[in-house]
Amino acid sequence: MAAVSPLEQLRELESKALARKALVPAGQARAQEWRGVGFRVGHVELVAGMDTVVEALEPVKCTRVPAAKPWFEGIANVRGQLVPVSDFYAFLYGERLPRERGNRILLFRLANTVAGLLVTAVTGIRSFPIQAREDGDGGVAEALRPFVGGCFRRGGEVYPIFEFNRLVGNERFMQIVETRTRGPAATA
Repeated sequence: MAAVSPLEQLRELESKALARKALVPAGQARAQEWRGVGFRVGHVELVAGMDTVVEALEPVKCTRVPAAKPWFEGIANVRGQLVPVSDFYAFLYGERLPRERGNRILLFRLANTVAGLLVTAVTGIRSFPIQAREDGDGGVAEALRPFVGGCFRRGGEVYPIFEFNRLVGNERFMQIVETRTRGPAATA
């Protein structure tokens, strides 16, 4: 089976989005719209701004970090760049993401570096009128609420907006190493 190029994957995602009528017709002005990448964590679909998502990859081999928490997949080599990868489902819910064919790693830009989140699936490119943005969390589970900054509604569907900067600002997420306390018999 031949490898599918990232460009081909984006075209496939765009065609799926068009099929679901998630993109604005070409004739309409795009200046007043918000564009993002749709992805699922478990059964919840979220959207992340196009300005923060770098790429969507098939899962790659990660080198484990000693004493890392179970949700931290490790470090991946992505075209010569070392990228930390976390299982977002495991971080949120305490159990590893069930491995499925559609699983993807979403790469997010963080200032001058990139970090990856293992997600259930990438669902396509989404566009919404800017004025359709609402405050609130879109009714997501409590575990996701700290990382959601508003939502969009369309045709009875709710699309919570995932904000990666909120995730990296979370102290629990930034503590990837298990802390171990020394017992009374341990000496310095």
